[in-house]
Amino acid sequence: MKKFLTWVSLGILLVALTAASISMAQLPPTYDGSKATVPVAELQKNPESFDDSTADGAAAVIVQQNLAKSHAVNDVTSIVFDFRGYDTMGEAFILITAVAGSAVILFTRKAGKEEEK
Repeated sequence: MKKFLTWVSLGILLVALTAASISMAQLPPTYDGSKATVPVAELQKNPESFDDSTADGAAAVIVQQNLAKSHAVNDVTSIVFDFRGYDTMGEAFILITAVAGSAVILFTRKAGKEEEK
């Protein structure tokens, strides 16, 4: 009975997620790029030639300092991996430790139940 309920629950979840994905795919795009003032393809090829005078103050500072310090095109990636690398590594270590601890707890209880029989 327990396995049956598990499979029914998974089936319902799969159907709900599929329906949600289909309905989200039919929504109109929130941004189509037609009003863009930045040529994205050119920015990707040569970021130093990008004129960031139209950006607001914080965005201009982030773009300029990022290019000067890390030479990375993607600001988010450079901040996460260059400036916050140790923090990201610590979070990954905590996640791996939690997964390993959960696996040990789950498999230990299962092995203990088999020995009692």
